[in-house]
Amino acid sequence: MIQSGSVNNSNSKMAASSGAGDSGTTNDQILDTGTALLQDFIVDRVRNQGSEDVIITHAQLGGTELIDPAQKQLALCLQKIGDELDNNVELQRMINAAALQPTKEVFIKVACQIFSDGNFNWGRVVALFYFACRLVIKALVTNVPDIIRTIINWTMDYIRDHVINWIREQGGWEGIKSYIKAPSWQTVGMWVAGVLTTVLVLRKI
Repeated sequence: MIQSGSVNNSNSKMAASSGAGDSGTTNDQILDTGTALLQDFIVDRVRNQGSEDVIITHAQLGGTELIDPAQKQLALCLQKIGDELDNNVELQRMINAAALQPTKEVFIKVACQIFSDGNFNWGRVVALFYFACRLVIKALVTNVPDIIRTIINWTMDYIRDHVINWIREQGGWEGIKSYIKAPSWQTVGMWVAGVLTTVLVLRKI
């Protein structure tokens, strides 16, 4: 398991990787970059909520703002996908209506469902990020902020155990940029809505 300190140390590890940044394809580089991107994704999504009651910073998540230009480009790709998901009415209705609780049991159920058929693509990886983000927002709204870094660790644990080989085969996180250029990438919103709606209904989370 990734220890809680791994999130705190992620940015220092990336700084020590001799500028490899997001282009690195070793397991450590993939996990470090993934952690930084997830932290930035969460901050961006929470900011987009536009609620004064729900505020989060990079520091609260154990990281710092992205400074590497290549990572910033990847973060922008993730933000575009996040905007599509935020604008999906059906997805938002189901998430808001569900008795969603920021627990490991809930996270694992959804993560396993996302990859239940054994197929991998960037849309599914982003779906995992998005669900982790919604759990963080739920934790903030219900005043259990101590768990937000743990949610990040759950996400990166799952990626390390189940998804990292696929990410490495794509050349690392750089593969997201090719994905976002594909004409059909916006259909990820419909796919994520379908998956999470199914999970929330069938699992009765």
